[in-house]
Amino acid sequence: MKKNILAMAVLAACASTASAQTSVTIYGVVDAGVTHINNDGSATDRTNVEAGQMQTSRWGFRGTEDLGGGMKARFGLEGTLLNDVGSAGVNTGSPAAGSASSTALFDREATVGVSGGFGSIDIGRQNILGIGSVGLADPMGLAFAANSPNVLFGALNFGAVYGGFGANGAGNSALRQSNSIKYVSPTFAGFGFGLMRAFGEQGDDIQRGSYQGASAFYNAGPLGVAGAYARMKNGTNTDLLTSYGVGLKYTMARAVIKGTYIANEVDSSNRTISVAGIGADIPLAPAFTLTAAVYNTKRYGDFGADTDSQQYHLIGRYALSKRSTAYAAYTRANTSNVLPANTGTLAGFASGDINLAQGIVTAGSDSANRFTVGVMHFF
Repeated sequence: MKKNILAMAVLAACASTASAQTSVTIYGVVDAGVTHINNDGSATDRTNVEAGQMQTSRWGFRGTEDLGGGMKARFGLEGTLLNDVGSAGVNTGSPAAGSASSTALFDREATVGVSGGFGSIDIGRQNILGIGSVGLADPMGLAFAANSPNVLFGALNFGAVYGGFGANGAGNSALRQSNSIKYVSPTFAGFGFGLMRAFGEQGDDIQRGSYQGASAFYNAGPLGVAGAYARMKNGTNTDLLTSYGVGLKYTMARAVIKGTYIANEVDSSNRTISVAGIGADIPLAPAFTLTAAVYNTKRYGDFGADTDSQQYHLIGRYALSKRSTAYAAYTRANTSNVLPANTGTLAGFASGDINLAQGIVTAGSDSANRFTVGVMHFF
């Protein structure tokens, strides 16, 4: 009997040790809202149930193993959830020019790497560097990702405009890069930096479909500042997309102030799209926070097509618990460039219409109001 008790104690101790050394976490966000959009001067009004309003709905796995000496092996797998229709994953493209695109289950992240006192190295499909640095100062906290100017244009997530650059091939955007290696340094007195390279994996030209990026950040006390820079080649190495951005976040006693400026330029057409945003999170009660944000988006430089758009946001978030939040939001969007009909090929940009209020203002109108109520749950 004593031997059995001793054996059980040893097994329990071994299990406890293994658990301390290795961990796997299943996590996610499920977010859905009811949205009504009213376009001024247009009969195009609609009411939709849409996923991922305050945060993009997602699910994933993260794991670490203690290697000793302060080093850890780690992995991350994360995919988009379209919980309004019950599907998962989005088009991630193919690195080879002209290859067919595909839908990936883990479209947001699929990495393996190591971390330690030297920082972290991750290999696979992952966000460009600006998301984890400048993106933290987004005035709306990356809410309404499907039509936020900072996500669509600043983070290069408008597939018809940016999908042809970088290692995403025929994918839906340049926001995430496949076949990449990312290094993020440890912080020194609040300072840190990141470097990233994505490979187009085409043997005849290493620059075809490639991404190169760098970021720097400072985060200490109430102040956070970040900057990011990126260069992306198209699949034939005949065009270059350059992107840069800065962000600032300052925490005060009764508000958090956030601001960003991001711009990107296509070399062949000299087309530049910039986004300036400023906003504040204001706690009005222990469980209630009001967010106010303003964005100005501009397109200029290509064929005299100077256009602009403004978005004004009010978002109220009420914490039902530590994991669940109810929200209500109002958006007013104006734009100068939504034509009655597309007059050219969108991918060509020479006379095509790039909607700077994508997903809000529709063709035939120049402004719209959007009302949203919803619930978000973390697990």
